[in-house]
Amino acid sequence: MVIQLEQAVRDTNPLEETESEMDPPAGASQSGWRFRLAVLQHHKTVYRVCYGLLQDAHEAEDVTQETFLRYWQLSGEVRGARGWLVTVARNKCLDRLRASKRFVDADPEIFEQQIDGHDPEWHATNNEIGARLRHLINGLPEPQRSLIVLFDVQGMTGAECAEILDLNANQVKVYLHRARRRLRQALEESRD
Repeated sequence: MVIQLEQAVRDTNPLEETESEMDPPAGASQSGWRFRLAVLQHHKTVYRVCYGLLQDAHEAEDVTQETFLRYWQLSGEVRGARGWLVTVARNKCLDRLRASKRFVDADPEIFEQQIDGHDPEWHATNNEIGARLRHLINGLPEPQRSLIVLFDVQGMTGAECAEILDLNANQVKVYLHRARRRLRQALEESRD
């Protein structure tokens, strides 16, 4: 991509530019290029959102693939790939959770403990708190659960969360505050 000197300097990452700002290489189809670009830019984010909601690596992979398949089918009609992909992935995760009526705890093999000088008791305590927190997050009502995953775990902005969840900025703040308060109270009760 060639940037002309007359263009204003932007504080965005060039890899996060929208599809329309990046031209496909000569001979490449527009839809194929748009799809490849979306996969390169957003695959990890979509997977992390899926895993955060489903707590199962295999199901998260399946939903990620289903989401990108849907994007492939509609890529010419989609504007704003990241928001669209995360919205579709979230909805597919919620459908799976509703259909199965279950919540899966995280697979402990996925999380490898780092050797950091802490004793085994410290690791056991942290693992226990982490498992309890995942269980509590899974127990939150929607959209609070999705907000915790998107905002606190994935680091998305309030505006991005509002767009994905079809909420306004004030609703995001209120739901996020309620979810955090609920989690904090439950963790404090479990310590007593």
